Amino acid sequence: MKYKMFVTDYDNTLLRTDHTILPETWAAIKEYERRGGKFVICTGRMLSTILKTVEPYGLKGEIIAFQGGVTADVNTGEVFEKKHVNHNDAIELLTELEAAGYYIQVYDNGDYFVNRYTKRTAHYAKINGLEPIVIGEDVVGYVLKNGLKLDKIVFGLDDDGLIPCYEEIEPTITAFKKKYEGRLLFNSSNTLLIEAISVGCGKGEAVAALAERYGIKREEVICIGDALNDASMVEWAGKGFAVANATFDLKAVADEITVSCDEDAVGTVIRKYCLED
Repeated sequence: MKYKMFVTDYDNTLLRTDHTILPETWAAIKEYERRGGKFVICTGRMLSTILKTVEPYGLKGEIIAFQGGVTADVNTGEVFEKKHVNHNDAIELLTELEAAGYYIQVYDNGDYFVNRYTKRTAHYAKINGLEPIVIGEDVVGYVLKNGLKLDKIVFGLDDDGLIPCYEEIEPTITAFKKKYEGRLLFNSSNTLLIEAISVGCGKGEAVAALAERYGIKREEVICIGDALNDASMVEWAGKGFAVANATFDLKAVADEITVSCDEDAVGTVIRKYCLED
């Protein structure tokens, strides 16, 4: 088998825009696993919620959550590797976000916290099946008082997610990248929210570490995604794919662009590159 590991983003890649996964997609995944391939979901979602979401599909092996920050057993939830956002960098960023009035979400130990409950919050809670803890505008004070070790920081340009297109948040991402260069990574999962993690905690690093754990070479790995937070793993992979509905910046670094998530992107790539002799 040329490609021994297949890694996919979840939302808008494996998951269709109607929040379903096609039966033919799962048939391809199961056949790939039957032949000895290692199938891995690598998502920006929380570990606690993504485990519940994928439980009905009978996956095995590992799952990567928090955009690369956590690698765990998909069946038991046992954590093999976990990386937090650097504390000092987190406090500096949160102080800046508070002063500017951003909508803020932070994550710690299976919970997430917001500074205010908005339409954006309600949408996020519905998708993930978990309500947040509303902590008010003093996010820094709450984090310090409760000793939170943050898995990820997420913030929005507006409360209700009404900015019409991803391209409009790119200048903001670029500005934050420049200011925190070498310390924090800023990207987006194409939900008009900006995500911040520490350098070295991205999807690419997590996928590389998992491949090394199983003795799988870089050239034996396929990665596929739809958004900027998938770029590090798509670039690292032996063959990296962007779905047709991907953001322009992910398409720019992908080796190939396949069909959209609604057209069985994951199944299409598996059948073509992993199941054909």
